[in-house]
Amino acid sequence: MVTGRPAEPGPGLGVDGDTWLRRLPVHVAELLDRWDLRPDGAPLHGVCALVLPVARQGEPAMLKVTWPHEEARHEHLALRAWAGRGAVRLLAADPSRWAVLLERLDPDRDLSSLPVLDACETAGALHAALDRPALPMLGTASAWCGRIGARLAQSPPPVPPRFVDQGRRLAADLAADPQVDARLVHADLHYGNALAADRPGAVSGWLAIDPKPIAGEPALAVAPLLHNRWDEAVRAYSLRNHLRFRVDYACEPAGVDPARARAWTILRELDDAWWAAREPDGGERVTQAVAIIKAMQG
Repeated sequence: MVTGRPAEPGPGLGVDGDTWLRRLPVHVAELLDRWDLRPDGAPLHGVCALVLPVARQGEPAMLKVTWPHEEARHEHLALRAWAGRGAVRLLAADPSRWAVLLERLDPDRDLSSLPVLDACETAGALHAALDRPALPMLGTASAWCGRIGARLAQSPPPVPPRFVDQGRRLAADLAADPQVDARLVHADLHYGNALAADRPGAVSGWLAIDPKPIAGEPALAVAPLLHNRWDEAVRAYSLRNHLRFRVDYACEPAGVDPARARAWTILRELDDAWWAAREPDGGERVTQAVAIIKAMQG
């Protein structure tokens, strides 16, 4: 999970990964007691969170406890705003412990089970269902553009300079749009972040999970559909055409201009390359980002 990770800067974020892991059993025990929960299955985990199947008054649920980091700060607020329509239903939240209690979905069936273009279309339909006015306390896409632009200017990633120059222009142009911060957006809706569900409020049998909410525009949310399921992309006859098809299939049900989604994808891939270049094993991700940026040109 988060072994060896330093604490992130910011209010309420001052705990490193090792310390958080040591304290986690106590936090879980306190949450089980507070919400009258009984463990009901083997725990699961992602990169930054423990997810424990539980039962409350005989009803199945999932207890999620997250390592404090900025992207997860407002997860509970987004889930509350969506109220189970297009997203997993929030049953309870304890922001001070970075914990949420969620309805239980099937963790073994996500959008990776669909053909990739069908999955992109479903992700776009989920974004349409989740579309709401932005919440006032969220971080904004325009501020994100500013941070990316500054990183590209001060210490550009190891990509062709023409892409760095393009990224700096895009950061300024995208941020200047008067509607860029207008909507509540799930910024990390990739294939693993939608699970099968059979209930009213699901979108063709799917619900989004694990939101990274931002006050932005839906066009910024297409990028995660490109660098995931990469093995399928590189097997395509034309990588460029395949990736652009992914964009188009996601954009149509979401009501998004594909050209704007491609612009956001270029900027996000440049930022991912910037971060990857700072990891000892990040070279492959940088190479992937360059391939995606090339495919998004024109």
